[in-house]
Amino acid sequence: MRPKQLNFPLNPDYGTGSTVRRVSLRTQSDRINGHLLDNFHEMHCSIVHDGTIVTAVVGQSIRIPTTACAGAVGQLQSLIGLPICTPRRDFYAGGIARHHCTHLLDLAVLAIAHAQQPSMEILYEAEVPDEVELPVVIAVWRNSDLICRWLVRQGAILEPLELRGRPLGTGFAAWASAAFDQDQLEAATILARTWLIAVGRRYRPSQAAGRPARENPVMLGRCYAYSAEPVKTAVMTGEKEVHLHR
Repeated sequence: MRPKQLNFPLNPDYGTGSTVRRVSLRTQSDRINGHLLDNFHEMHCSIVHDGTIVTAVVGQSIRIPTTACAGAVGQLQSLIGLPICTPRRDFYAGGIARHHCTHLLDLAVLAIAHAQQPSMEILYEAEVPDEVELPVVIAVWRNSDLICRWLVRQGAILEPLELRGRPLGTGFAAWASAAFDQDQLEAATILARTWLIAVGRRYRPSQAAGRPARENPVMLGRCYAYSAEPVKTAVMTGEKEVHLHR
């Protein structure tokens, strides 16, 4: 669920831009390299496997919103030993995602899902325009092919009509899993995640550098950085938003 209000200075340019997320995968015989880049984050993940189980995980946080986020890289070691055929939903069972950087975990799970596929490169690009008063069109492409294009308003799909009323936040995974095949679901999930983080465009986190992360209580318990211990000492990094264009 999107946070309703964050304690950051407001962005006076909100309404003139968009949030863009790029997720790339490069598969090899025993390794999948994943990279994630959006307006507010950049991270890398490599999954090594023996054809049956995950044997090693390497993560790197390049651009992150709090000083605690980097510690989430170590949480990825919990994936070692898991079968590469593990259903994606099992990686999120029991609220496991709250103990991870959700973006880095999503990237790792996506990489594992492609472990059994032949060598290939995949690039997802999702775009969510700033939503002010009117509905906006959000979309996601895979290797430049349009996969999903939705008209949305306040977190719900308006068009296409067969998806009208479907939520992008809480409840998304349940309906999307039933509505899409695996390839479409992968793209749709990236688009929904991009919508989720697009709320950041309303603010100027760069002007909150050095402020305690716990000043945003609405975020408590949502991810590794905002879990009980890390958040005690976490401060905002003040990373400037990167303006991406598809």
